[in-house]
Amino acid sequence: MKRLLAIGALLVCGSAWAGERATQLETLAAATGLSTSEIQMLTGARTPHMEYMTSYARAEHRLVQALGKERAKALLSGREVRLDNGTRMRLASR
Repeated sequence: MKRLLAIGALLVCGSAWAGERATQLETLAAATGLSTSEIQMLTGARTPHMEYMTSYARAEHRLVQALGKERAKALLSGREVRLDNGTRMRLASR
């Protein structure tokens, strides 16, 4: 019974974290003009496929245009940045 309760608690925590992450991605996407899937790609693990690398470079360029080089670099490295609308944002590093 205790094991079942512990598993349930972990699932609830994981769901809350996933919901918070989705909200962060949506906020950042709205502030930068990128899609949430582009933000997920930029904050996720890279792959060696040429099509992916082209899409990644294009999305990264758009992020730098929206935030500036320093803030984009800080955000992608997991540091907190302040968006133009005043929202503080920190995403998990790769």
